[in-house]
Amino acid sequence: MDEAQAGGQSAENNEVNADYANNTMFEPTVWDLKLIFGEYSARSQSIEVHTSITVPWAQAKLMLYYLQANVAAHEVVHGKIKIPEAVVPPEWPPLTPEQAQDPKAQKTFETLREVRKQFLDSLK
Repeated sequence: MDEAQAGGQSAENNEVNADYANNTMFEPTVWDLKLIFGEYSARSQSIEVHTSITVPWAQAKLMLYYLQANVAAHEVVHGKIKIPEAVVPPEWPPLTPEQAQDPKAQKTFETLREVRKQFLDSLK
């Protein structure tokens, strides 16, 4: 199940580059979100970045839906996806005193903590 199927589009007629990534970084701007893909190399003990894709925020939100739907379906069929403890996202750092005075920063911090909690709960 993917967005192209839901929208009636087909990737079969297009030339598609296939690559592998086990690391993703994010660069948000007010307009869009850049996803930077790479692969961890044990030899160099670093991430070898190879691709970046920038999507508008509406597309990012749609991607979130389709990622959640695909992960949920996969877990129904194959069981819970195990996340190694070493890569479980750490707690968000506390707000600085200046940020603590900003209602939007406070709301963002609370939202990020809740997203992490939901993620951790999904691992149980």
